Amino acid sequence: MAVNSVGGNGGAQATGDAGFQNQMAEFERVSHKVQEQAVAMRRITTELSSEKKIADERVQ
Repeated sequence: MAVNSVGGNGGAQATGDAGFQNQMAEFERVSHKVQEQAVAMRRITTELSSEKKIADERVQ
């Protein structure tokens, strides 16, 4: 019985490893998407800051 139990754990380990790999792939996908969004937000923030400076200079 102990041998079957160990064999069963090996199968659970393989399933756990596959699940972990899937989680890591999802994490990498989400991480990449968040990085793209951060770059876009920095670009927009820079553009808005530049426009504000130009508007402030016109007012003075």
